[in-house]
Amino acid sequence: MNPEHPSFIPLQEQETSSNLEKWLSSELPKQYEEKAKALNELGLLEVLPECGEIGIVGIDGKEYPFPSEEQIKEEMLKNREVFETKMRQGFTELEITPFGLPLERLMHTARQSIFKHHKEGKLFGTKKNQDDESESLEPFEINEYEPLFVWEDLKDADTQGTLIYYPKKFSKNHQGLTKQELLDASKDSPFSGFTVYLREKDINIPGEGHGQTQEGRTQLEAGKSLKEYFTLLQTQAEYQHESGQTPEDWLTLFSTHLKKTNQVIDDYQWNGRYSYLFGSYYPVSDDMPRASWIRDAGQAGLGGYGPGDLSLGAGVRSVVRIGT
Repeated sequence: MNPEHPSFIPLQEQETSSNLEKWLSSELPKQYEEKAKALNELGLLEVLPECGEIGIVGIDGKEYPFPSEEQIKEEMLKNREVFETKMRQGFTELEITPFGLPLERLMHTARQSIFKHHKEGKLFGTKKNQDDESESLEPFEINEYEPLFVWEDLKDADTQGTLIYYPKKFSKNHQGLTKQELLDASKDSPFSGFTVYLREKDINIPGEGHGQTQEGRTQLEAGKSLKEYFTLLQTQAEYQHESGQTPEDWLTLFSTHLKKTNQVIDDYQWNGRYSYLFGSYYPVSDDMPRASWIRDAGQAGLGGYGPGDLSLGAGVRSVVRIGT
């Protein structure tokens, strides 16, 4: 067969294409339904009074309909090469964040989720291997006064415009946007008000020296500073199209994963790590949010950390955004 002939498609390219198509036809419907159902049962979605669709009312009082499965599929096919590459590198888990909601709403949901699971005796640490049915679950006690610690500067930072999203630098010249600016900038997008992204299948951030290499990409291991992670994503081709999570992403993932598995995430004193949320930045104090489950305190925690600070027990969960 002549390679120059238009009908010729290299075998590797055929396999790549079929893998994406297979995920879109089998995994996307299943994962989309699962996420939509979880968000609805957590009370984060509602029937919007004006348009009549399911969605959220953002911090600006505007309605933001929930992105459809077809819109997600169309966006992925539009950027086929990017998603083919990142899926081969392990980014196969769909997540949907109601970004336009106030942070306080997502914090409240996380608190209520912790209380509910503890009351039912279903609050456990994260398993090392989610697929290992023989691995035992360890129950937790909680701080019943405050099951979610929140860094004081983070409270209302999204509605006040002091929290910056997707910075390009850790400085006053951060080139990032406030939540309202992001909502305004995405007003014509079908994803407006939401962040839709892919993450790696393993919910646990790998420890130092334990990252796996897949299709030329080595997982981001714990033990580096925020600046080092940020530089890697900006300069290394293997991490192209990846970005950090935001506090909204983490709180939503915490609540939906807990609902699905009865397990917390980022249990840094066990199988997890502190999670740097460098999809956001607080320039007033030159800090970035980081999150974890704190066993000793019996609570989840959203704190602040300097970009240059180093913690061997902290890492990042980078994501590939489909739309925001």
